Amino acid sequence: MKGPNTNQKLMAALKVFRAVDPEMQLLYAMIFLEVAAREPCPMADLPEKFGVTRATISRAHVYLSSYTIKTTVDKRHGHGLIRSEHNPENRRNLDLFLTAKGRTVYEQVIAALERK
Repeated sequence: MKGPNTNQKLMAALKVFRAVDPEMQLLYAMIFLEVAAREPCPMADLPEKFGVTRATISRAHVYLSSYTIKTTVDKRHGHGLIRSEHNPENRRNLDLFLTAKGRTVYEQVIAALERK
């Protein structure tokens, strides 16, 4: 069993995501970490990896990227943490990458986990 220090590190890492958005879903944080680990991360691999639908991954993509969503009620912006490019071998597929802002957030998460 890990000690309280491990718990504190995990909580500090989660606080980094809360600083981006206090209401960020854990799934979105997990997808962000997967993109960071696999750059380029094929978006088509994510539904199976996380056991969710393509629509869920698409919503996460919009939320984590710089897209703007206009609804009849409000206008929401993505967080600019990831960017997408068409896969050069199959233009119907997207590859995901961290943005500079995303890399900064990722480095903050890693720093929180590495603190003694």
